[in-house]
Amino acid sequence: MKDNKFKNILKAAVVLSIAFAFIMPASAELFKVSNTELEKLPGNFGTISSTIYVDDDNTEGPWDGSMDYPYQYIQDGIDYANDGDEVYVFSGVYFENIVIFKTVIVIGESKSSTIIDGGENGNVVTFTADGIYLTGFTIIKSGNNPNDAGITVHSQYNEIIANNIQNNNIGIRLTNSDNEIIYNNYFNNIIDAYDEYSNTIEYNFWDEYLGEDGDEDGIGDTPYNITGDNNKDWNPLIHIYGSIQNLDTEEIFITIQAAIDDSHTYEGHTIFVKNDIYHEHVEIWKSINLTGENKHETIIDGRGFDTVVIIFEDNTHLTGLTIQESGSNYYDYGLKVESDENEISQNIIKDNFHGIYMKSSSDDNIISQNIIKNNEWNGIYVKSICLISDGNIICENTIENNYYAGIAIEGSSYNYIYHNNFVGNTHNAYDDSNNIWDDDYPSGGNYWDDYTGGDANGDGIGDTSYEIDGGINKDRYPLMEPYGSGDNTPPDVEIISPQNGLYLRNFRLLSGLLIQRTIIFGAISINVEATDNSGIERVEFFVDNTSQIILYEEPFIWQWKGGSLFKTKHEIRVVAYDNEGNYNLDQIEVRKFF
Repeated sequence: MKDNKFKNILKAAVVLSIAFAFIMPASAELFKVSNTELEKLPGNFGTISSTIYVDDDNTEGPWDGSMDYPYQYIQDGIDYANDGDEVYVFSGVYFENIVIFKTVIVIGESKSSTIIDGGENGNVVTFTADGIYLTGFTIIKSGNNPNDAGITVHSQYNEIIANNIQNNNIGIRLTNSDNEIIYNNYFNNIIDAYDEYSNTIEYNFWDEYLGEDGDEDGIGDTPYNITGDNNKDWNPLIHIYGSIQNLDTEEIFITIQAAIDDSHTYEGHTIFVKNDIYHEHVEIWKSINLTGENKHETIIDGRGFDTVVIIFEDNTHLTGLTIQESGSNYYDYGLKVESDENEISQNIIKDNFHGIYMKSSSDDNIISQNIIKNNEWNGIYVKSICLISDGNIICENTIENNYYAGIAIEGSSYNYIYHNNFVGNTHNAYDDSNNIWDDDYPSGGNYWDDYTGGDANGDGIGDTSYEIDGGINKDRYPLMEPYGSGDNTPPDVEIISPQNGLYLRNFRLLSGLLIQRTIIFGAISINVEATDNSGIERVEFFVDNTSQIILYEEPFIWQWKGGSLFKTKHEIRVVAYDNEGNYNLDQIEVRKFF
C-alpha cells in the first residue's frame, strides 16, 4: 500500500483538480492538460459523491475502498461504487477484464505506470453504462477473436481521454454513438479503432499514421481513416500525446513552440521533450530551460529551410537535443544566439549551413560539451558588426567535419576557447580579432588534429604554439590527445538474425532469393551481437517503438511470438549500452505473420 500521508495529500490534490475543472472557462486553450489530464468532466456529473481507491499493493486486506484500505482490483472498485463516484487507481499492473456498468469516473494515477492487462482474453475494458469518464491508463492484451478490443463501448456520452491503448486485437471498438475519444495514443494494435457510428474521435496519436505536418502545428495535414462507418480523425497528432511537457505546470503540448508561447510558461520553467523527430522552427523568447530526453534521439529538424532554433532571450538553457537540417543559404543556422548568459550544452548540432551563430552583442554565453559536426560551412560562427560579442566561453566541444571552419570569429574579441577537439574540418579555426584560445598551463588549450609539434617532457601539452588563421591569435598550450580521457566510443551492435529470407518457425528459407526482405511466419528468435571494450551493460529490444525486454547478459536473444494477418509490417530495433554510458543501435524492417 502507498504511504497514508502521501495518499491524503494526493486525495486533496485530486479533489482540487476536479474542482478546477468545473470552473475553467470554456475558452481554455487546447492541448493544455494538468497532471491528472482532466480538462473537463462529463456533463452529467454535477458533483462527485465520493472517491473509491484501488491499489494492487493491498494484497492482504482489509478492503473497503478507503485511502487506508483500498480495493486490490479495479472491478471491485467499480462494483462498490455508486453513480457519480470516482474510482481512483494507483500505479500498478492489474490483470483484469473489467466491465464499467455504472456512471463513474475512472482515473489512473499515471498512464505510463497504471496498466490494465487483459491477458489476451476477451475485451480488456467494456463500457455498458452511459456517461463514463476514463483517463490515465495503459490498456493492453485483449483477446484475438474478431471483436475483442482493448476498450469496447456499448453505450453513449462517454469520454475516453489520454490513455495508451496498445498490443490489442482492436484498440477501441465503438458500437454506439455520441462518445468522445481524444488525446489517446494507439500502438501496435491489429486495428487501432473500429467505429460503427461516427463518434467524435480526434487529436489522437496513431502509430501507423504516415501524414506530414507542413504548417508545423503538431497535427497531420491529412486525416487518419478509422475502420467501420467511414469515420476519420481529422486532427491526428504527429507526436505521441505527452511528448512535450512543461515540468513546472505539468501541462502537455503538441509542439515545442506552443509550449514556449503558452501564457502559463514563465521564465525559469523547464520544457521537457521526449525522443522523437520534431519538424519545427523554434523561437525562444523566454528565459526557459529546453531539455531533450536524449541528445541522439530528441531531434529538432528544420526540413532544409531557414534557421532551426533562435534564442532571443537571456538566461536560456538548451540541452539534450539534436538540431539539424537548416536551410542551405549563408544566413541559415542550426542555432542562432541573439542574447546573453545562455548555456548551450550536451547537444548535437549537425547538417546545417552554419552550426551555431553568435550574433552581435551576444555576451557571456557558455557553449560546452556539444558535438558540432557535418555543417556545410562553419561549425561555430561568431561575428560582430557594430558591437563586440565578448565573454563567451566555448569549451569541451567536439567540432568535426565542418566544411569550412570548425570555429570562425570575425570582429569579436575577449572570448575564451579551450578544451575543444578539432577534427576533420577544412580549417580548424579562423580568428581576425583578439581572443584567448587556451586555459593556461597546465590546464591546456585545444586538441588540433593538424598540430605537428612535439611533447618532449610528456606532459600532454605541445612544446610549440598552434597558430590560428586570420590574425595574431594562437593556442599556447595545444593538447597532444583529444580532451577527455573517458570512453566516448559507442558499442558495436548488430542484429545477426533474422536477416533477409523467409523464416518458418525460426527456420530460414530462400535466403538467396530474398536478399532485401525478411518475411517471418510464427515465432522467431531475435539474435543480437553486442561488444565493447568496457563491456555491455544492457541490450533493449523494441518492436514498433514499444520496448519488449531488456537483457543484461549474453546471449542477447529474445523470442518474439506476436504477430497477425492484419498488421504485418514491423520494425525491430535493438539498443546496446556499454558500461561507460555510450550506446548504439541497429534496426531492421520485417513482415511477420502469426
